[in-house]
Amino acid sequence: MKGKPDSRDNFIWLLGALILLLFGDALFAQMELHKGQRLINLTLMVTMVAAVWSVSGKEGRWANWKIGMSFIIISLMISDSIIESNFLALYQLTIIFLFLSITLHLCWKQVMFSGMVDGNKIIGAICIYILIALIWAFAYLIVEHFFPGSFRGLPQGLWQQNLEEMTYYSMVTLTTLGYGDITPQQPLAHFLAYMEAITGIFYTTVLVASLIGMRMAHYGEKIHHEHEDPDETG
Repeated sequence: MKGKPDSRDNFIWLLGALILLLFGDALFAQMELHKGQRLINLTLMVTMVAAVWSVSGKEGRWANWKIGMSFIIISLMISDSIIESNFLALYQLTIIFLFLSITLHLCWKQVMFSGMVDGNKIIGAICIYILIALIWAFAYLIVEHFFPGSFRGLPQGLWQQNLEEMTYYSMVTLTTLGYGDITPQQPLAHFLAYMEAITGIFYTTVLVASLIGMRMAHYGEKIHHEHEDPDETG
């Protein structure tokens, strides 16, 4: 039925995987684990699997793309964990960036263009916000890979070692806090930073307006049906 709310609690699994990725990344960086690279690869693979099974929905074409990308990402992560070098960095960063972008697209369609507002949609909106920050974090890592020194305050090393720093910087930029401990130093990095700030502001505005609009439309339909029912029964 058109307008019927999606009863699945699919976004709770994606949110759990995203929080696992963020917390695990921070924990591994805090503990300065020797095998932190492999552990981050593992949490990324868990997140990929959760994203495929929780957000694919009825978008068969995109689901196939995500499954294919997941297989490539897992293969790259396993190879990277064995090699323990930065050789596969560009391939990993690019394919993860594309995977997260497709996941964001599917989440946006399910949250903004299907059914009434419920708890699952609210969780989905949180997932979208985290996905935006992660997408920009990987964009920053790609820029840093091509143009080393694009960010002041970023230690040199494998991209897995810098993922926590870039995710933190991305979150700070998305929310326009701007602590200043990590700062962009080159034009392309500047561009990405202010575009993320603009995206963060507009997302919260569009999100609130859309969710309120959907909620009001649902109440409008409910009141309309309540007024129609007495006439039909009379």
